[in-house]
Amino acid sequence: MESKIKEMLSNDEKISLSKICKDLEISMIQVLREAPTVKKYNIEKIDELFEILRGWEKVFLLVVTPNFVLEIQDKFPKGFYAHGFLNFHDKETSIGGHLSVGKIKEIFLVKDIMFGRESYSIKFFGEDEKEIFAVYVPRNEKKELIEECLESFKKL
Repeated sequence: MESKIKEMLSNDEKISLSKICKDLEISMIQVLREAPTVKKYNIEKIDELFEILRGWEKVFLLVVTPNFVLEIQDKFPKGFYAHGFLNFHDKETSIGGHLSVGKIKEIFLVKDIMFGRESYSIKFFGEDEKEIFAVYVPRNEKKELIEECLESFKKL
């Protein structure tokens, strides 16, 4: 499967990972595990990752369910651990909630194509091999990737 994914990416530089999923009839997590444009992030460094994200001007947070795609652009929130969750309560951002960090099993650093443009994201997957949420390198008013955030992403 890895060789098929590599071949598809090399034959079409504008193909998205989701198109590869559909064409090969495999799950997104299978593609992420084998695509050369994806790196796995050490789950044990998740708190360090969240601290890095708090340093970004803003993030583009995406939560996808079967019936709803939630998109929020704002500063990544500060959080604290209590009652088995990482609780995001930060007056400096509209992003809030409660994350069961222990349920996150894999984190991927993803370079992809979205709507014909390069896209960079951090995808968090759970025990069920489904995406919990993703944080994308944000874009400015001109729809260009914010350079400082992109450079930070590339250092991960």
